[in-house]
Amino acid sequence: MTLKCPVCGGQLKKDKIREDVWIDGELLVIDNLPAKVCLHCGESIVDYNTMKKIEKIIQKFKHKEIASTKFTAYEIDAMATALA
Repeated sequence: MTLKCPVCGGQLKKDKIREDVWIDGELLVIDNLPAKVCLHCGESIVDYNTMKKIEKIIQKFKHKEIASTKFTAYEIDAMATALA
């Protein structure tokens, strides 16, 4: 079964994306996130577990509990586990 894009109905494929988040004037960058990307409109979708990990990192970044501003996907698992 081929998954369809919820925005345009296009075909989704597995890929890696970069998420840039501006927080209080500072840029938090997360590279190499596993996602499904629409071949037609470019919409990207991450799974629930990945999104929850990103949210934890964003909260820690907002509260100045993390100093780094750039992460890669493999660091997200380690960071989320350490911050839990």
